[in-house]
Amino acid sequence: MKRKDLDTLTVLTAINEHGADAIDHLLETYPEKIILAAYRRDAAYLDYGVSERRPWLEPEGRRYIREHT
Repeated sequence: MKRKDLDTLTVLTAINEHGADAIDHLLETYPEKIILAAYRRDAAYLDYGVSERRPWLEPEGRRYIREHT
């Protein structure tokens, strides 16, 4: 499995729906290293507090979801 298998819309939707627990939801399908790589790839749409494992959406992330659904 590669990072491209986890697309931006899936990442942003999971964060939008599950908040800080999005990684737990995504771990049901994807390995942790793929999720974290996707978070780094999509950093323009996310912000982080203390841990990159618990991002939240920036306004650009919400806009991306609206435009792609």
